Amino acid sequence: MTWEKSPTMLRIFVSDNGNGIAPEDIHHIFKRFYRSKHSLDTPGIGLGLPLAKSIIEGQGGLISVQSDLHRGTTFTISFLTKS
Repeated sequence: MTWEKSPTMLRIFVSDNGNGIAPEDIHHIFKRFYRSKHSLDTPGIGLGLPLAKSIIEGQGGLISVQSDLHRGTTFTISFLTKS
């Protein structure tokens, strides 16, 4: 986890060096109950990321994701700061 702050924005980065997210899944991971065919051997029902997105957006933030298959994933959480 890392973070950076500018005069207008706070950004939090949550990264791993895991398997990454397949390109065909990246646009679906924030949908409720979505489970990639690549993650069927991992426990879960597909609610964690949609819940995180809902909480972050409820606080006026945004969450985005970048992933490289077999190299890792970074989630970026962004909030505008008051000036």
